Amino acid sequence: MERDNRRSGFTLIEVLIYAVIFSISAVFLVNILTSVTQTEVRQNSMNNVTQQVSFVANAIQRLVRQSSLIQNPSGVASTTLSLRMSSSTQDQTLIYVDASSTAVYLKTIDASGTASTTVALTDDTVTVGNFSVTKYEVAGGTAVVQVDLTLNYNTNVARAKVARSWHGAISRISAATFDSSLVPNAAGTFDLGGSSAAWNNGFFAGNVNITGKLGVGTTPTDLTATGVKTKVAGDLGFATSSNGLILVSPGGACFHVGINNSGNITTSTATCP
Repeated sequence: MERDNRRSGFTLIEVLIYAVIFSISAVFLVNILTSVTQTEVRQNSMNNVTQQVSFVANAIQRLVRQSSLIQNPSGVASTTLSLRMSSSTQDQTLIYVDASSTAVYLKTIDASGTASTTVALTDDTVTVGNFSVTKYEVAGGTAVVQVDLTLNYNTNVARAKVARSWHGAISRISAATFDSSLVPNAAGTFDLGGSSAAWNNGFFAGNVNITGKLGVGTTPTDLTATGVKTKVAGDLGFATSSNGLILVSPGGACFHVGINNSGNITTSTATCP
């Protein structure tokens, strides 16, 4: 009995062996746990950046295709994409990166230029590594916008740093040849050109009807006040006999040119236009 009691329990060698085995197992488990954690952190970072890159890319593609005009100059790289839209509340739409490259922003400006709204397309978990847009004009009236976008995960942890890039080319028909009538979706709402962005020459094979005022290098004037009636076979007609032409003499005096009942030309002094 005494001999059996002396041999019960663990010997020092056995305890040391168990301690070594436990330590080795713990090291393996800690390494596995650390690796899994680091992989999960990196995967979460990657998913976050990928989702935001995809969101910005989809927003740019959608807005370019909905736009009426890509306003960027052709062949010039820029950090701002300028679009003109058909909606009066979003007449000008800007997609740009701020000076510190913290986010990509979307800004909409109404037709009057007084009301605007700005929202961030990316959040503070990412920073902008690169945002560049370049417009190219293609023969036939197609414009192509090349977009280069890179987002970085915003962290100081080396293993969690992730960058994702997107490079795309978005095309849309900007003008050119039409095979149907060009009609606005709301009457009396939209303009063709503007005071600071005028078209050059205009050519029409049919009639030109103006229900508003007409200005030729001057303040627009209501056409009904001029008495202009019709244009038949190349001739210009007036509504009443009191209407006619006002001509300026070489000396600077102005005369109203009309006609009497005998068909003779009459002149009278008039206020210069």
